[in-house]
Amino acid sequence: MEPHGSKQEPVDPEAAERLLDLELIKARAARQQAQARYRGFRTASFVFIFFILLGTLLAFYYLFFLGGFDRVRDRNRSQSSPAPTAASEDL
Repeated sequence: MEPHGSKQEPVDPEAAERLLDLELIKARAARQQAQARYRGFRTASFVFIFFILLGTLLAFYYLFFLGGFDRVRDRNRSQSSPAPTAASEDL
C-alpha cells in the first residue's frame, strides 16, 4: 500500500490560477488598508506643520510689522524706571 503523500494528483491550471488570484486579492486588500492608515498619519502631519508655519508667520508679522518689539521695549522702559514717589520727594 502506498501512502497518500507519495501519489500526486495532476494540478488543474484553472484551480491554481483561482487560488493565486485569491492570494493576490488578499495581499492587495492588506496593502490598501496599511496605505489608508499611513495616509491618515501623513495628512495629520501636514496639517500640523501647516499650523506651525502659520503661527510662525503670524508671530513674525506681529513682531516686525505691527511694532510688537516697540511695544515690549516701551513696556520694559516704563517698568524699569518707576516714577518718583511722594516719600522720595520729601527728602
